[in-house]
Amino acid sequence: FSMKNIINNNKMSTSDIQISAMGLIAEIVAVRDVKPIFKSDSDGKRTDIVEAIRYDCINPNDFSTFTLKTLSIKPVITAEELEMSETPVYISIPVNDVVIKPYKIEYGVATVSIIAPYVKLASSEKGIK
Repeated sequence: FSMKNIINNNKMSTSDIQISAMGLIAEIVAVRDVKPIFKSDSDGKRTDIVEAIRYDCINPNDFSTFTLKTLSIKPVITAEELEMSETPVYISIPVNDVVIKPYKIEYGVATVSIIAPYVKLASSEKGIK
């Protein structure tokens, strides 16, 4: 059998590293902001085509923050709806299906992308445990 040459000389590409989000991010989080991510054309210019949705999240248990990208192109709540909400808005994240990938590692700290296939609105009572 042949093995993909991932590690050479004790070095590997960050694109070959990915870990499960299980136990690393909360399943229910508060949403601070929602933004569409637009596709770029072949020249690197932004188009009007939405390719993903970005959610800025706050873990209600320890108030840590992270940004989550979903592969769906329709947000579960718009930025306007979020701004108009008088109570915190929570989303449910399918943590088993979330992939965390580092894209920059320096001085022992990895900057990661967190990608979920989708998120759902969660009722606010479920948010705080």
